[in-house]
Order: sequence, then C-alpha cells, then structure tokens
Amino acid sequence: MSYVSDPTEHNSAPDSLRSVYLRLVAEESIPAEARGQFSYLRPLATDLLVGIALDTPDNVRVLDDRDVALVERGALETAARSNLLSEPVNYDTVDLPGGAVLHLLGHPESVFAASKVLVFEDAVRAADGPAIPAEGVLLVVPNRHNLVFYPLADEHVAEAVNSLAQFGLGAYEDGPGRLSPRVFWWRAGTLTSITSFDEESRSMRISPPDALMTIMRRLADSSDSAG
Repeated sequence: MSYVSDPTEHNSAPDSLRSVYLRLVAEESIPAEARGQFSYLRPLATDLLVGIALDTPDNVRVLDDRDVALVERGALETAARSNLLSEPVNYDTVDLPGGAVLHLLGHPESVFAASKVLVFEDAVRAADGPAIPAEGVLLVVPNRHNLVFYPLADEHVAEAVNSLAQFGLGAYEDGPGRLSPRVFWWRAGTLTSITSFDEESRSMRISPPDALMTIMRRLADSSDSAG
C-alpha cells in the first residue's frame, strides 16, 4: 500500500499549518518511480522514513518536494511536530504472563499513532506513561495505529522482546497501513533495528547490537542478584 495519493495541484501551499503532521513513512510505500519527488524524506531507521503529511477531510497524503517548497521549512516542521504531539491517542498497558509489562500508544481511528515515535519522550510524558530509562526502550511500530514499547528497566526483557517480535510481525501482516515488522531499540532519540532476516529460510530473528546485548544480560541477571 502506498501513502502517495493521486496527483494534486501544486499552485498553493497546504491550506493550513493546523493540518500538517510529522509522519512515519514505510520506505516500501513510496513507489520507486516516485522517489525523486520525495527527496526531502529523511531516513529514520531500517525501512522507515520521516515525512510530513497533510490531513484533509478527503484523504491523508505525504507532502512531496513541491508541496514542501511552498512553505517556510522551519514553520512547516514546527507545526507538523506540534500537531503530531497534540494528536489524541489512547495509553494502555498489557501484563504478560511472565511479569513483563508492555505499554501501548494507539488509536484505531488515528493514522498518526505510530508516528508518535518521532516525538517519543514528549508523547509518553503527555500520556502519563512510564519514565523512560537511560538505556531506552524496545518498541514496534507495525502499522500506523500502534506503537508498543517496553522500557529497559527490569529482568523481564527476554519475555518482552519475544512478545514484541510476535506482535509486531502479526500486526504488520494484518495491517492496515503497515509500517514495519521489526523490533527497534530507541535510545536518546535514535532508533535502531534489532531484527535480522534470513532470506533463504524467510525467517526473522532478534540480533541486538553489542551495547544492547550488554544491557539485556545485565537486566536478565538482576533477578538472580535480587534473589
């Protein structure tokens, strides 16, 4: 599915800065033949880009280079960030059988819920969510309606990462508005994929970088130390 709408006129700026939002964009949603029209999109992490969308009563479309050129860039980005942060979403938690707790920011009618990852700390704070540890969080953004995360703060990290991987893949395949099946490590504003794919077996597995593996082992071992 592509987020790129049918061709539109480009003789005026977006009607109102109140209708623009930072938007998480799946790289696969931009057709190869159209990528030259979206050169302003910037990479965020594997498979994911950052764009700006215009939300109108008729549709939501990612702005292209000509749209962006019609508005002062700083004002456009400031408004898009502010509007995304103000977008209402639900906050909830899920208690897993082994003790891990997953946190959810989502809304079935919001196409910008997963994009809250672009303003993550502020969004979690606004939702009265948990404190974000210095080690960061593990998270998935499988489709536009869901952002699910686990703070790296307790010994239940193995259960949490496995559940995130399962949920992420399932919700990505179910859609709509799919973004990525990957599990990501968010830390200090940087998003890193910790999922790798085996093309031959067509399977995926969790492959944390060394720094994250050290954190995960320390957290897992903390239960033994506490006992």
